Amino acid sequence: MSACMTDFSGVLCGRRYEKELETHFRDCLLFYLDGKIRFERYCYGEAAGLVFGVWARGFDEEDNILWDNVPDFEMARKALPHRLTDVEENGNALQFDRARKRYLFTEEFSSDKANGYGTFRTLLLRRRFGKKRD
Repeated sequence: MSACMTDFSGVLCGRRYEKELETHFRDCLLFYLDGKIRFERYCYGEAAGLVFGVWARGFDEEDNILWDNVPDFEMARKALPHRLTDVEENGNALQFDRARKRYLFTEEFSSDKANGYGTFRTLLLRRRFGKKRD
């Protein structure tokens, strides 16, 4: 399939994909204009909040995600998707590791200050990668 690093980032700053049918956690993949990927796991309930987040440099030639720092604890390692196996619905649904649950497109965002993608950086990235708003 050979996914390009910026295929799923949209044209603003990035796009968020959430794992469907999750009950205990909310797993999100964020794709940015510069090709970086961020995985974030949130918990539900009284202690709702971010459990952990991991950055990736993008995809290799075989569509494996190149994670920068894999977490030490086993539950987090098992939560990370590793290989993109299918793209459905014109890029709005992504399947990893041939799992039944897919990651569905939920939003396109224009900046993400919490992760270092403020307005100025986003404008520079759009200019560099030639992405224009419709």
